[in-house]
Amino acid sequence: MFPKMKLFLSVIVIGALSVSAGQARAQELHGFVEGLAGARSADGPGVEAGDYTAEETRVQLRVSDYGDDAEYFARLDYRFDQLTERNSDLELREAYMVYTGWGKLDFKIGRQILTWGTGDLLFINDVFAKDWESFFIGREDQYLKAPHDALRMGFYPSVANLNLVLIPKFEADRLPMPPRLSVYDPFGGLKQRIEMPADEIGNGEIALRASRTVSGWDFALYGHWGRFRQPVGIASMDSASVTLFYPRFNTYGASARSNLLGGVVNVEGGYLDSVDDSDGSNPLVENSSIRWMAGYDRQLASDMQLGLQAYYEFMLDHGRYVEGLAPGQPVRDELRQLYTLRLTKMYQYQTLIFSFFGYWSPTDEDYYLRASGTKKLTDALALSLGANVFGGKNDWTLFGSQEYNDNVYLRARYSF
Repeated sequence: MFPKMKLFLSVIVIGALSVSAGQARAQELHGFVEGLAGARSADGPGVEAGDYTAEETRVQLRVSDYGDDAEYFARLDYRFDQLTERNSDLELREAYMVYTGWGKLDFKIGRQILTWGTGDLLFINDVFAKDWESFFIGREDQYLKAPHDALRMGFYPSVANLNLVLIPKFEADRLPMPPRLSVYDPFGGLKQRIEMPADEIGNGEIALRASRTVSGWDFALYGHWGRFRQPVGIASMDSASVTLFYPRFNTYGASARSNLLGGVVNVEGGYLDSVDDSDGSNPLVENSSIRWMAGYDRQLASDMQLGLQAYYEFMLDHGRYVEGLAPGQPVRDELRQLYTLRLTKMYQYQTLIFSFFGYWSPTDEDYYLRASGTKKLTDALALSLGANVFGGKNDWTLFGSQEYNDNVYLRARYSF
């Protein structure tokens, strides 16, 4: 907590000075108080229906300050969580300064949420850290994105918009963990240890995006040089323990989006180069892959929206991957398919919102369904009731591994 608080205080000082220099014209303080309760609705090994998956109270404060050439923003969350040993957590989700006083060049420095790409809850070129535990237990969708300490620079010549992101410290995905959620163990009970990359310059990350609009189409090119966000490499393993690590990988991709066929169409693709297993011969490290997707979103009726997506993931050097598997290990498909459906309907002057989002993979033979209803009782007070339902033929696939984590939740928020 203390390094984050030091960062928080330092950015406050920088922001205050920058805004004062830019003739500040607006200061705002907002936030909310929220309660979240969730309960498991499925029985499974070591878990019972009725067990809590969430039992927390959250207070968020947001402060912003604006000047002619500068902007400062900070978002601080305090969470009292009865399902954790510490019972409480203070997280600095964002604390950054934006400076735009250099013409075609601007920068954003500090703790920030990074996102790009065209997918709706599908990610190819958006390789930044995610919080999957929050996503699976009913926290607001904003908490799917984990923050990074980063420097983002934007350059806007006439030919294209360029964005460069420098991340000095690796940030891993936040994965489902017991006792809150049941977790599939592919190592049969072996003691697991995870090696984190050392905090040094060589383990930093670089991401680059170039974008331009041509004839109504928004085109973008992407590059990322870093590591997998999940420990998909095995450094060592014996009869008692296994040591996992985060392999290096690079991503090169592109996307396009435009109004078409009465709605919005998007396509996106990327090549993920597994640097630590470039030829696919190491069965202990994730293979390289080619991934692509297409999406379509349109309004079906008044206050009703439909979204469809198709996603494909082609593993390179699949033959070598199969040859390297130990007898009895599950075999992943060479081509993984995943389809999504989103339906949103609003009533009562958009104060009552029903939402459904479903994932289905015919190759993995699993699914994940997200349904929620939100009622805005006043401008400040809102209630949300929702459910997360998982299923699959095998316990080693993405959603099949979460089969015993079905849950329902209730969230109440008062904003100020």
